Amino acid sequence: MTHAPAEALHELAHRLLSPDDAARWLGMLAPGLRLAHAGDGPRAGQLGGLPELPADTPWPVWEGNGPLSHIASLDCAALAAAGDVGLSLPTSGTLLFFLFDGRLDGEDPLVHPEDPETRPGAQVLYVPAGAATHPHPAPAGLPPYPEVPLSAQAGLTVPADDAPSVRAAFGDVVGSRDWRGHPVNARPFSKALRALDPDPRGARHRLGGHAVPVQGAVEWEIAGALLGPGTSWQDPRLADEAAGWVLLAQIDTDHEADMMWGDVGTLYWLMRPADLAAGRFEEARFTWQCC
Repeated sequence: MTHAPAEALHELAHRLLSPDDAARWLGMLAPGLRLAHAGDGPRAGQLGGLPELPADTPWPVWEGNGPLSHIASLDCAALAAAGDVGLSLPTSGTLLFFLFDGRLDGEDPLVHPEDPETRPGAQVLYVPAGAATHPHPAPAGLPPYPEVPLSAQAGLTVPADDAPSVRAAFGDVVGSRDWRGHPVNARPFSKALRALDPDPRGARHRLGGHAVPVQGAVEWEIAGALLGPGTSWQDPRLADEAAGWVLLAQIDTDHEADMMWGDVGTLYWLMRPADLAAGRFEEARFTWQCC
């Protein structure tokens, strides 16, 4: 579950997998952008800080609970210039991510995909280019997270071992007796794959590509929530629904931004490709995982 140059991943697959398995695995790789701390380099967005909002756009609120925290703002033009993200994103304007994160009441995030009433607690806003914006002051009692500039780096992303595409190509490898003998989970391959990670201890922020799950592929969580409790793993609708979602963004625990999601967890926003292409960011679905 890494983000690496295409040449390194192709070399690894052809060295450690059979030709057929290498072709199947390489066909599942997806372009995406790694969002790293920018330092003094080019900026593609920021974690925390104050969001730039039009004067007529109110700060997002979850009615009955309170205001959402500003998690990240991403410059769509800078993202497009960074390389292929594999998503039908606007080429200008700004994407803003907000979450009711429990800081007002001292609880962990309360937004869960299986509870539709919590959906207003995680929102994605799009502000078109050319809109007159200004830094919106944070609501009383909800100080902003420290601002951390982000850069965007293009590369290929690897699916989780239980991702819908992996199950479709290789079968249900998780939990099976021969799990470690499966070609994409065998120790030599998984160890070599981890060695390609450019920053194994760094925060894993990402736009597009495959998610880096903490507890299992996030597409299954979204699909199971939509189909309802008690949906069987053998239900063919589950695989079809899970395959219909793509990662929009993930925001990891990040100490520089003073962001800790549960026990060193990660936030995920997913969308259906048709909604993404139409710019219906209000249709994004949120989930989160932690250790």
